[in-house]
Amino acid sequence: MRKAKFSEKNLKISAGLPPEARKTPFWKRVLELLSAPSRRRMGVNVSRISAYAKDGQLVVVPDKVLGAGAGMKSKLTVAALAFSQSGKKAIESAGGKTITLIDAAKQSPTGKDVIIIK
Repeated sequence: MRKAKFSEKNLKISAGLPPEARKTPFWKRVLELLSAPSRRRMGVNVSRISAYAKDGQLVVVPDKVLGAGAGMKSKLTVAALAFSQSGKKAIESAGGKTITLIDAAKQSPTGKDVIIIK
């Protein structure tokens, strides 16, 4: 795994992570994905999230969540860098929650049973 370059965005997220989360490979991978150039990162549609995640699961998206595609069918907790208005509305209308990456790290510092969708 290559060492993550810390941009201002990564520093804010890394500073908010609990100390035990900073040492885990899961959150190191999330920081690495965040350090990728913006042209290599693309937003994730709600339909993609609902296709890969199970009901009640915590999902981490290291970019923006977009509302395009079919609606959500399962109740998920989605943590992302940013949410579009339609993406947030689609998640919450299905009974899910939208949280920040820092809140997700506090909720699951080891990254166990959490999936990354990119």
